[in-house]
Amino acid sequence: MDVSFLTPSAFTLLYALPLLVVPYLLRPQRRQIIVPALFLYQGISSSARFRLWGVPRLPPLFFLQLLILLLLVIAAAQPFIQQQGRQIAFVFDTSASMQARLPRTHESVLEVAKHRAVRVLEALPRGDRVSLFTTAPFPTLVASPSETAALLRSSLEGIRATDTPDPSDDMLTAFFARLLGEHGFARVFFFTDRPLAEPVATPALTVLSLGASQPNWGITAFRLYRSPFFPDTVDATVVLEGSSDMAEGSVGIEDGDTGRLLQSRPFASGTTHTVSFPDLPLAATYRARLFVDDALAVDNEAYAVLPRLTKVPVLVVSPAPELVNSLRQIPSLALEVVAPHAYEPARATRFAFVLFHLTAPDALPSTNAALILPPQGNALVSLGKSGTQVRVTQWTTAHPLTSYVTFSLLSPAYAEALQPPAWCKPVVIATVGPVVLACEREGRRYAAVGFDLLPYLGTQNLPTSILTLNLLRWLAHRPGEGESVKTGTLLALPHGTLRVRLPHGGEVSPSDERLAVTAQGVYVLQTNGEERRIAANLTNAAESHLGRPLHLAPLPAAAVDESATNGRPLWPWLLVTALLLLGVERWLAVRPTETVQAAR
Repeated sequence: MDVSFLTPSAFTLLYALPLLVVPYLLRPQRRQIIVPALFLYQGISSSARFRLWGVPRLPPLFFLQLLILLLLVIAAAQPFIQQQGRQIAFVFDTSASMQARLPRTHESVLEVAKHRAVRVLEALPRGDRVSLFTTAPFPTLVASPSETAALLRSSLEGIRATDTPDPSDDMLTAFFARLLGEHGFARVFFFTDRPLAEPVATPALTVLSLGASQPNWGITAFRLYRSPFFPDTVDATVVLEGSSDMAEGSVGIEDGDTGRLLQSRPFASGTTHTVSFPDLPLAATYRARLFVDDALAVDNEAYAVLPRLTKVPVLVVSPAPELVNSLRQIPSLALEVVAPHAYEPARATRFAFVLFHLTAPDALPSTNAALILPPQGNALVSLGKSGTQVRVTQWTTAHPLTSYVTFSLLSPAYAEALQPPAWCKPVVIATVGPVVLACEREGRRYAAVGFDLLPYLGTQNLPTSILTLNLLRWLAHRPGEGESVKTGTLLALPHGTLRVRLPHGGEVSPSDERLAVTAQGVYVLQTNGEERRIAANLTNAAESHLGRPLHLAPLPAAAVDESATNGRPLWPWLLVTALLLLGVERWLAVRPTETVQAAR
């Protein structure tokens, strides 16, 4: 440790010393000297001042005054304690993959990273100041620069892995460049589970890869659908991705509030699977669980909330509005009826789908559509033979159009056979031929029905009514999805949100219009006495790929020399000490006078 001065003012001490010594060496009768601070010489006896080369007899107060003057002169030089030291950054990857368990120790990668950070901290030279940062969901400073090892260890214990994915490699590169450039860090240590794809060019960045490539499965999508036409049943699909060398497993759907298993499906080894769960019972929230033995648990779960029922806008083109109006009995339909001559193709795009009843357009619309008992020469199908009191002979049991229909009770009074094109599939076949077709092309759905479904009679004609509802649900193409967001994003809170219940039971009162989503689960927003549930999921295929390489662009060299010094100013303490001694000197100087006056 060295003491240095910022300015040449310390040399003023050499000029101040003669002012203190010369008056005692010279006779005042021979030479008159003017000293700015004459109060220092008050109280010195005359014999001490008149004797040439004599030894002055100085009172103790003089030495106190001399010490005060020296402190003020040294403080004016602005000294500081000079120490060797550097600015060091410890950056921790806190993404979801850091929760992965290592095969031998079964510790999480983050716990191993903390142990490694302590060893690196102990090896750093004394005087280095360390700052702690985390990367997920975005780079954040969590502990200011400190030299105290105990304080740093306490800050390390507080670091937790989130349920969010990694920032992009480009974002990490830009963050490291700012630390080394703008913020003046001499060294950056990055603790992560991802190995470097290529060595880093600058020695100022050290990447400590502590994870390992392990087999792992993860849920990359969990979708929940509720048809407004069958509101008491829910359909779900779960998309799985993983390593091809993983063993078989199963995936289940549970009631998110009670944990009760609703359905379960096995899956075989492979890299990608889409598992469907039809006809789930109603529940407020749902949880998809992957039952496999792998390294990462957080991606084996996903959540969804029950979709709200909304009205589906439907355009019906028909010359018989009295028959079409019977569809208004279905409460989830927002029906609009027009005559065939009033139909405009551009208008059809505003609706979820279009029903053409006893008519057909010149060209298929650019939205989903169904042709019910279409005329000859329509743009979708050709007509075959017709008949009365036809009976259904075959149907596709796995198709949504045939769900819950008792075809033995379905006997149309009149039907025409439909000749399907190559891209259409016959779903129901009667004695006259195919009478229901399902067609899909370029992301659109078209259906053709060779007998009349109207009027809609509800329970009075269950087979036809259920077939009609199936047709509406299939054309609507699963519009009712529950609200969900991805972890690592900012959740926009509606105006008036008082509290937010977090997935693990805690509550926060938001002070901002957005909330950072760092944990997977269901968030409950309480707004003006109402509750709104939003599911948050990791569902990130890259994050489930353990041990994926880290690609960093070339980084600049550190903006500061590793041998740079840092200092602590000493002059404020000298100034405070001088002021305190000045008070003591004042008290000692006044005290004898008060004593003499009291004696008189």
